[in-house]
Amino acid sequence: MTCNTKITDTQNYFSLLGLPVSFDIDKKLLNQNYHELQKTVHPDKFANASDRERLLSVQKAAQINDALQTLKNPLQRSIYLLSLFGIELGENDTAVAPGFLMEQMELREALSRIEDRADPMAALDNILDDVKHRIKSAVSNLQALFQQILDEDIAEDEQHKLLAEAKAQILKMQFLNRLQEEAMNKEEDLANQF
Repeated sequence: MTCNTKITDTQNYFSLLGLPVSFDIDKKLLNQNYHELQKTVHPDKFANASDRERLLSVQKAAQINDALQTLKNPLQRSIYLLSLFGIELGENDTAVAPGFLMEQMELREALSRIEDRADPMAALDNILDDVKHRIKSAVSNLQALFQQILDEDIAEDEQHKLLAEAKAQILKMQFLNRLQEEAMNKEEDLANQF
């Protein structure tokens, strides 16, 4: 894994929205800064401007929207933080611990047979509660990891190790988010059956 040891990109989503680079964000400040920025670059303000100025306005508004969507979502925010260190997650980047993979397979198996249960909705609620708890735990782990990673005094080799741990945690969280989405779709399917 190659990565920059320090964040060098001065114009990133955090700075664009007036926030420090951190996993922990002030959501109220994020939304407030977002709305202030959107007021200044909204394409309606450039209706009588040149084609180039209108295009730049649309591009900047889109960038600000992307920044908001990325930073308000813990998974997307953590992936973005990794990218600031030069670490990109590929589509085929799915290496997770075998034990975790077995747990996922068991949960998916339980989800696929949910209709066979005496009370499918209660069983599904249990699965959803379990997955939500696991996601919450993953977010907490990422919060602690990024707090250490972004510490100014961290040694380079320790930072590399923590970045690898963060990447592994993000991959787990992606699995969990997909499982949660599948469970919520199953919940909708079950609700439509009754």
